[in-house]
Amino acid sequence: MTDFVNRLIAGLLALALSAMAPVAASAQSGGQGSVVNFNQAEIQAVIDDVSSVTGYTFIVDPNVRGRVTITSQAPLTPDQYFQVFLSTMRVHGFAVVPTASGAYQIIPEQAGARTSSPVNSNLRGDQYVTAVVRLTHAGTRDALTVVRPMVSPNGFVNAAEGGNALVIVDYAENVARIRQVLRDLDRDTSVVEMVELSNVSAGEMARIIETIRTRNTSGEDDMAFGVTVAPIPASNTIVLRGNREAVAEMMSLIRRVDGVSRSNQGFRVIYLSHADGEDLLPILQQVVETMADDETMARRPSVSYHAPTNAVVVNADPDIQRELELVIRQLDIRRPQVLVEGIVVEMSDTVADELGVQMLLAGGEGDAPLAMTRFGSNTPDLLALTGAITSPGEDDSDFNDDLRQAALNSLLGATGGTIGFGGQNGDGTLFGLVLNAVESDRNSNVLATPSILAMDNEEASFLSGQEIPVTTGEVLGDGNSNPFRTVQRQEVGVRLHVRPQITEGNTIRLLIEQEVSSVAGTVNDDTTDLITNKREIQTTVLADNGEIIVLGGLIQQEDEDSVTGVPGLSRVPGVGRLFRSEGTERRRTNLMVFIRPTIIRDEADMRAVTDNRYGYIRGQQIANDPQGASSLESIVEMMMIDMPQGSADDGE
Repeated sequence: MTDFVNRLIAGLLALALSAMAPVAASAQSGGQGSVVNFNQAEIQAVIDDVSSVTGYTFIVDPNVRGRVTITSQAPLTPDQYFQVFLSTMRVHGFAVVPTASGAYQIIPEQAGARTSSPVNSNLRGDQYVTAVVRLTHAGTRDALTVVRPMVSPNGFVNAAEGGNALVIVDYAENVARIRQVLRDLDRDTSVVEMVELSNVSAGEMARIIETIRTRNTSGEDDMAFGVTVAPIPASNTIVLRGNREAVAEMMSLIRRVDGVSRSNQGFRVIYLSHADGEDLLPILQQVVETMADDETMARRPSVSYHAPTNAVVVNADPDIQRELELVIRQLDIRRPQVLVEGIVVEMSDTVADELGVQMLLAGGEGDAPLAMTRFGSNTPDLLALTGAITSPGEDDSDFNDDLRQAALNSLLGATGGTIGFGGQNGDGTLFGLVLNAVESDRNSNVLATPSILAMDNEEASFLSGQEIPVTTGEVLGDGNSNPFRTVQRQEVGVRLHVRPQITEGNTIRLLIEQEVSSVAGTVNDDTTDLITNKREIQTTVLADNGEIIVLGGLIQQEDEDSVTGVPGLSRVPGVGRLFRSEGTERRRTNLMVFIRPTIIRDEADMRAVTDNRYGYIRGQQIANDPQGASSLESIVEMMMIDMPQGSADDGE
């Protein structure tokens, strides 16, 4: 009996000790997984077992303590085991958060939602993730109201109204459920309706609705204000899109406004905003002529124009008035403009070389023999110098004066280097030799950038230059009496004439004339007739908005070699160089004309172009002024003194 009692006490003691200690059983079952059982096991022991089975690394917060119980009846794969572990941690108030290194942090659930959880990842189960859900149709405020109660106590959701999106931080399985709800919520439930107007134009009705919206200062979010309104002038119809109830409310408002706008007046004054009524009047009169054949009209329609107010007066039945107003509104639009910038570049290089020898040998007193070499391109003229030397110094006759003047002009016209010698021996024989060498090199680089702003389909021209006198006729009477000369002024400089036409796709058709002219000098020294250089292009091209294209150009090279000499003697080797004159001239010209059109549709485009040009001129003035000041800026500031403050603010 005593032995039985001892064995019973030992068994009960062993059973009590086993109940107090954590028990874990992991039995392999044919490679299909592990049967896991934990009974009040220390949480650290469970983490160690999960790490050994799954191979994951865990970083445990010091506040993670407690005992857990896990019971499985069927074998679990490592992935299933890990998901069970995640759920167990969540039940006990802990979160398992992945890190960038691949390890997992085990921290209290309160801090799990604020850790760097993965964004839009494929994680599932009981792991914290961050999801960004973009909405297409639903508003963020309405979606936030629906989703907020679904978020777990330690998760959170915020609205990004600028991107119409929700940012959710929660357990992966809960985020998946919220995503499904948002997919069902984010659907387009709007309707589209059309309202045909009878008395008010579609454009005017759209402006009335916009005015009502602008002046809504109550602060209430009126449902009807969320409706999109689009006028269709061609059919005088308003298209509405939005919530069904809001669209119905807006349709009712439009019909009431259109109904009370019925007019029995026989005339109407339409003020124009952009078009010129004088140009518009012939078109309207043609339209009226086609309507005048209708016998059902009560009165014959007519159209007139009032220039001081730029208004069109229509006298017709109300239906005809609306039709004519529709035509006017479609023509009275702001037309785009085109800034046309031309670039003319010319580079030229002229090189000339000339070398010549002149010789003279004349007999003495009473002898007439003469031998000389003289070439028209060489200066000074040896024959003129010889004539001046032989003329008596005390003789002041007109003939001797002419000889001396010819010799002087010959010396003044000499260029380059001139070497010579000569004289007269005792028997009166004259001799002389002159060597003249000239080399010239002339380069030019001409750059002109004319620009002009033109209205679409309107001609515009620009000229920067001078008017020079050109003689067209000259008459002398008998004995040089009553002389007179007729002169015509001719423009020289930079001229640009354009007519832009904007086509589909922002392509610009340009009818353009570009001219650059200058005065080259007189034809010769004995006349006042002028020679003008002229480069001109007339063409029609297609150009894209803002693109630089080449209109045309010229690449020219001229080489000219001239040899003048005494026949026979000039070809003798060595000595023949004394009996000839050689000249070489090479001219090269590179001329290119470019154009760049830029479309200006609104005030923002115009302000950008103006600021660019204004800034460039202002910068140039500041750079050239020793004190770093700009006179342009001072003038603009003076002009802005009397401008109303509201106008100045509107331009900013």
